[in-house]
Amino acid sequence: MTEGNVPERKGKTNPYDIQKMDRTTMKLYWATLCISAIMVAVGIIFESILDIIVAIGITILIAITMRHDYKFIHIPPMFIILMMIGMVFSTISGVLFDIGFAGIVQKVILGVILGLMGFVCAYLALGKIPGFSDEKPGLISLEAFTFGVAVYAIFTMVIRYVNESLSIALDYSELFDSMAYVTIGAFLISLFFYMDKSSVFKHTVFNFMYNNKEALGVREENERLEIENMIAQGESDTLEFKSTLRTNLKTGEKDKRMEKAVLKTITAFLNTNGGTLLIGVADDGEILGIDENSFDNRDKLNLHMTNLLSSQIGDEFLPYIRFKLIEFDDKAVMRVACKRCNIPVFLKDNKMEIYYVRSGPSSVELTGSNMMKYIGTKQKVKKLKVRAERPLAPVDEEGE
Repeated sequence: MTEGNVPERKGKTNPYDIQKMDRTTMKLYWATLCISAIMVAVGIIFESILDIIVAIGITILIAITMRHDYKFIHIPPMFIILMMIGMVFSTISGVLFDIGFAGIVQKVILGVILGLMGFVCAYLALGKIPGFSDEKPGLISLEAFTFGVAVYAIFTMVIRYVNESLSIALDYSELFDSMAYVTIGAFLISLFFYMDKSSVFKHTVFNFMYNNKEALGVREENERLEIENMIAQGESDTLEFKSTLRTNLKTGEKDKRMEKAVLKTITAFLNTNGGTLLIGVADDGEILGIDENSFDNRDKLNLHMTNLLSSQIGDEFLPYIRFKLIEFDDKAVMRVACKRCNIPVFLKDNKMEIYYVRSGPSSVELTGSNMMKYIGTKQKVKKLKVRAERPLAPVDEEGE
């Protein structure tokens, strides 16, 4: 998908869509690789089998990520950092100073990590990218919590039988205490997700799902669902459909009238209450797909749209307009989102400047006194809003 304000420029990309590891991230991975290697050595020195296994696993994971990042699968740096913190606390508590608090922190962090893995599994089961409109955060949180607790229960069982086979004494009270702390960590991250899906999840679960969507076989459907819901509602004063951008569907030839119809709607949205234009959708709601075949590639399609907006509406109004291509199998619909503009916007047609506004599901031209009256009313409303938003002047003790 491509997005614009138009088309994306270098340095303005999707926050998850970065296909090459930058130097800062690589330095971070080198640092974590060195720390994990040290933890392996510490585990060997103090004969801690659990720490050795964990440290070797993280070392291998980091090395694979550094070598094959995005070629096989991408592990977000935040995941690596959390695992590293948990491993360090585990080593501190288990082999260096036997500090109880460090052990508790390590188990809680482990619960958080397992909970995050649970969110990934929950979204994989749904087969969709996080954030689509009909997800139920309560159920997602419950699935992630149960996954985290179940995985650690299985891990605990394995540790028990490994220790027994090696004739190593096992403290069962400590084992159940660890289970309790892991459960707390999984519960906290699940509760955090239920209350607020941003921040940590943007850099862990959502990052992982987005960058590995092809390898994991998930679909980015949230925007498609939104478009389908909008189409189902039908055209209105804030929503309009256009079948094509510049191709006359009857003749199959390029037609300036098609472009004018698109720009006319955008101008009307800017002058009224804003709105959304869907290009590639017929009046009856059928998804035809934008006429991208009339362009060499999508970059040129985006550039053409930008040039239309710039030359016939004006560069100063570009911040009020954003457009994006949404995939529908072998078709694409362009969604053009327009914000209301408080100053008059005119469509430049040769040497003329035309003023359009929305009237129900249509865009109508205003001229002469009607145009002046409408603009004047709009400015009065703006002034009233500004006055209403101003704080009241302080009143002295005598009420003056």
